[in-house]
Amino acid sequence: MVADCGAWTPDESRVSLDSPESSLRTIFFLLSKGLDIHTVIRICLEVDMLLRKKLCIPGFQILVNCAIAILLLIAIVLRVSLYHIVTTDYTFFLSQWYDFIQTHGGFAALKYNFSNYNPPYLYLLALTTYLPIPKLVAIKTLSVVFDGVLGLFTYLILSLKFRCSYAAIIGVLVVLFAPTIVINSAAWGQSDAIYTAFCLGSLYFLLKERPGWASVFFGLAISFKLQAIFFLPVLLIVLLRRKWAMKYLLLIPAVFLLMLAPAFLAGRDAWSLLTIYVGQITSAGVGGPGQFNGGAPGQFYGVRPGQSNGIGRGPFNGGGPGGGGFSSSSFTFNAPSFYQWLPAGVPEYWKWIGIILAVMFVVLIGVLIMASKKQLTPAIILKVALVFALAIPFLLPVMHERYFYLADVISIIYAFYFPRYFFVAIIMQLCSLLSYAPYFLQTSIVNLAYVAIAVLFITVITTADLVLTLYPNIRKKAAIQAST
Repeated sequence: MVADCGAWTPDESRVSLDSPESSLRTIFFLLSKGLDIHTVIRICLEVDMLLRKKLCIPGFQILVNCAIAILLLIAIVLRVSLYHIVTTDYTFFLSQWYDFIQTHGGFAALKYNFSNYNPPYLYLLALTTYLPIPKLVAIKTLSVVFDGVLGLFTYLILSLKFRCSYAAIIGVLVVLFAPTIVINSAAWGQSDAIYTAFCLGSLYFLLKERPGWASVFFGLAISFKLQAIFFLPVLLIVLLRRKWAMKYLLLIPAVFLLMLAPAFLAGRDAWSLLTIYVGQITSAGVGGPGQFNGGAPGQFYGVRPGQSNGIGRGPFNGGGPGGGGFSSSSFTFNAPSFYQWLPAGVPEYWKWIGIILAVMFVVLIGVLIMASKKQLTPAIILKVALVFALAIPFLLPVMHERYFYLADVISIIYAFYFPRYFFVAIIMQLCSLLSYAPYFLQTSIVNLAYVAIAVLFITVITTADLVLTLYPNIRKKAAIQAST
């Protein structure tokens, strides 16, 4: 069964593929007409059942493997087809960083404080300057490569549940073809796939009960992006609940410092390296002295004439390009968070309200998990990971639209583990896609305040499901009361 896309004519879409902007308009139009992850997941599970029945037929497995290889090739071609798109983030950030590295001796440039990104990404960017390929291709390919790493850990996590099955491979394909995953790396050139891939690596090793490797991979994740902190509560809670030695946590700062070592050895000041994230938090992502900011305020955020720049100085921005545009509040950069419901010019204390709410939520969930008599199974850990990936960026101030990227990926894995909650992945993907629209299309398809309501809905649903899983007696008592 294929979703009915309706009659589509060129006049209705008013777009062509002749320009970068038109390409993105086409993508958003088609997705808004035909995105139906419910149908996709249902078909995936039916296909998996069929494949398991047919594997005994001679040559059938070869045919299936060829089909998978073709789909993976299509995923690559789809990404390459978006390489021509040039964003303001590329123009004012990534391109300038690349040029600076190239003109200052490659890896030798790492001794300079020219970027507000943590050095590990700059190491990879420096590596691309030695490749005989165009700059735009090099930068986007770097992100696309980690789409593949993301797919690898998706496969490993799903294979823990689906043994001797094609469901794990099908799950990888769903992730690789998810609209926001494709757009983030291939069209935007962003590096969210990097830290998310390492967070999935940490999650995988938690599910495998290997806390040392889980800590190492989280150390890698936080070395690339501060947004990896959304996964930190999961790691801490699992370590505490299973009474694993806290010494494993020492691996996180050890890996973090090790990742800073090449820049330090190149000659960069140790203090500037250790305070990069502090600078991101206190400056709302605007680089410090000597760092490329792409010109005047507003340009740094990819804001175009006629837009509200939505810039507010506050904690937990995490730094980096992106955002700006169509948010009513100065405490969100198009992120579908509760700040979308606040008017412009609200008092500064509202950012602290969000921070306090996020901390209280994490503590509350942690207490509920620690107090529960339910065994901490892989399924529960996955539920906890999604709840935090949804709730923390929803509550924290100064979030960008891209900061729900971790939730985008985990929600798809969640849908395969718990098919009855397929709609969570659908809503999450649509919410992120609608949040991307203002940046790419210079207009909001749906008011982001309504999009935030949808995110709140799935956050409540997944949180309630987690609580009922931890305390099944609640459901039983409710059923008894209903019967009486």
